[in-house]
Amino acid sequence: MTIFVAQHARRANPEATAAAVLDDLDSRVTDEASFVVLPENAFTTGDDVSALSPRLREQCLDRLTALARTHGAYVLTGSWPEERPGGLTQVARLLDPSGSVCAQVERAVLPDRTTGTGDDFPVVETPFGHVGVLLGPDFWLVEPPRIECLAGAELLLVAGSLDGTQQAAQRAAVWGIATLNTVAVAFAGSLSERCGGGSAVAMPEGFVAEAGTHEGILETPWDVERIRHLREPDLRFQQTLWFGLWARRTELYTDLTAQVS
Repeated sequence: MTIFVAQHARRANPEATAAAVLDDLDSRVTDEASFVVLPENAFTTGDDVSALSPRLREQCLDRLTALARTHGAYVLTGSWPEERPGGLTQVARLLDPSGSVCAQVERAVLPDRTTGTGDDFPVVETPFGHVGVLLGPDFWLVEPPRIECLAGAELLLVAGSLDGTQQAAQRAAVWGIATLNTVAVAFAGSLSERCGGGSAVAMPEGFVAEAGTHEGILETPWDVERIRHLREPDLRFQQTLWFGLWARRTELYTDLTAQVS
């Protein structure tokens, strides 16, 4: 079982970006694939956030659907902006091996063209383990990854982005989120003037693969049994990371929220 994570530079127009990404996936993804992950704004141009044309959107979805069916893999399509009645919306879909959409996340595009947060965090049962789907800034908050892990997620598929001036801290947070939640993280990002790549697969013990700022397809083996082992109780903390996800005092939650409010 293998995870493939796409990281590509954005081209002069969405059509060129889509062609580069999809052609590379077609040539690199193998039948060993369990999961394929694309980033937030997967097919945009530079740092522009505009709706893809309906024709290009359908072409991208058709090719990613064919990729899922050909290799029997789950494909997180990354996100792209779509016009909705409430305004421009980032939409990410998780395709199952039949090509059907088994999870979908939608987030508003804010006035500053960044992606908003939400309160729905899907977890999908697959033959390769339970996976959570996260889009954009939801990943960087404490609660969404924790909620998905408490719902059973053993792997987080993240259509994300390293942007702004704190990219080194964001990169470190990918590993931190994996450790504190005792979960694997497959994080996909793009390359542009603003976005610093940083695609990676992290386990609680550390990064197992990183793309840095190199363009291409990241490939790494996936073994869900490792996460299940790390979640086993170990009160001496010698063999597992049980303290991260399961060693909790839920009786304190009411007092905590009362103090905050």
